[in-house]
Amino acid sequence: MLRSLLIGCVALGLAAGAASAQAKLDCGKAYKGFWDKIEREKYAKISPEQLAGVSRMALRAYDACQAGDDQDARALFERLDKMKF
Repeated sequence: MLRSLLIGCVALGLAAGAASAQAKLDCGKAYKGFWDKIEREKYAKISPEQLAGVSRMALRAYDACQAGDDQDARALFERLDKMKF
């Protein structure tokens, strides 16, 4: 009985690990994708101060992603995507 419970727990842990590995955010792709979305005309109209702020936020999202904090990284990248320039 104990052995069956242990095997079940191990199998559940492996399945959960596989699911979380698939949902892993690709940090570099997300960061580069953000900058690829900004059109040259919009980029040229952004004030230097606003551009610096956006750049800092994008780097903060990338750093959070690299540190393994996918939830914070996703939230920051979503905020960046919603910004109007």
